Amino acid sequence: MINRNVKIAVIGGGAAGLAAAVAAGKKFGKGCAVIIEKQTRTGRKLLATGNGRCNISNQAVSEIHYRGDRAIINSVISGFSFQDCKNFFEEQGIILRKEPESWRVYPYSNQASTVLDVLRSGLKRYDIEELCGFNITSITRKNNQFIICSDDCMVFADHIIFATGSKASPSLGADDSGYRLLEKSGIAHSALYAALCPIATKEKYKILKGVRAKGKVTLLGDGRFISEEYGEIQFSDSGISGICIFNLSGFVNEFFEYGTIGSKEYDELTISVDLMQEYDDHFLCQYIKKCRNIFKDEKSELILSAVLNKKLSSALMRYAKIHADLCRDISDKEIKRIAYATKHFTFTPIRSDAYGSAQVCGGGIGSKEIDPDTLMSRKIKNLYICGELLDVYGECGGYNLHFTFGSALKAINAIK
Repeated sequence: MINRNVKIAVIGGGAAGLAAAVAAGKKFGKGCAVIIEKQTRTGRKLLATGNGRCNISNQAVSEIHYRGDRAIINSVISGFSFQDCKNFFEEQGIILRKEPESWRVYPYSNQASTVLDVLRSGLKRYDIEELCGFNITSITRKNNQFIICSDDCMVFADHIIFATGSKASPSLGADDSGYRLLEKSGIAHSALYAALCPIATKEKYKILKGVRAKGKVTLLGDGRFISEEYGEIQFSDSGISGICIFNLSGFVNEFFEYGTIGSKEYDELTISVDLMQEYDDHFLCQYIKKCRNIFKDEKSELILSAVLNKKLSSALMRYAKIHADLCRDISDKEIKRIAYATKHFTFTPIRSDAYGSAQVCGGGIGSKEIDPDTLMSRKIKNLYICGELLDVYGECGGYNLHFTFGSALKAINAIK
């Protein structure tokens, strides 16, 4: 039986765990901590972030880009600015740079592997051991020390930081083991749901598989406005995707889990896609009439093909129930329906098992269970929780990794 005796045991070797361990080394010195990881290596999910580029942060980071437990969000983000994030990584030797066309921030190398390598280098610098393949069988407490056991190892620690992540992206080894371990200690979490993922819809348009288009996407509950996003929409034969859809997906999956979004109850959700948001219905009617003359001998389904992908034009004609054979046969009444369809192409979300494609989870451990100012459990002294385990998730664009790093450093800063 292998024994380790340390000040801090970090459970989970992802982004939060690695950052916490490096920060612990800087604060408390060499050999102060170990990382306990159930997989055979650390950082698998970190390597996949930002399509392998690692979208570390966002220069526009603020509380408004997050959903979930407001007390935790405000505490972590108010204490961890973009400059704080930049300073932390510069201390590790990493230079960050902003993407030219957005506020998203990446490592200068544009490679997630750089971030992982540098964090692991920090572990070596501070003699912090990675105990990989460590399947926790029990966590007990004796004489103010935590005892973390596997079949062949025991770790004695004064403090524990839980950084196991959520169950999003199971192909990368993610699961709900962290929540299950915490439940055994009496620490509860709210129901989980997938977020930042495609949305499955009742409507199936096989013709649209692989088509992309820019537009405004509005989420409605029983016809009432909930939220909207603008960006590239990616269509598939099972639903819709793209960053703008990802940012709405948490609302959708929250609804299917609770029947509510926030505190409001809804019976049904719909998604309205405006494919030409710069123009109103009147302009579109005039434009389509013009196209009726220009393309009079073409198939009616192609009447919008000068401004939209021809497959999308065809799908809109089907949605608007246009039965004319040629463009010249389209009536003025049908033109109004085409204009309306272009501005209100509607989809109905349906429940799906989205964890496999989700980047993060909504739900989790909230401020009823932990002190937002320290992230320490209200029930168990010296047990801290950070990262995706918490009831917080951000929009696409580096906000989630920023929160992950910020919460990890907040937990370390709280330890005396």
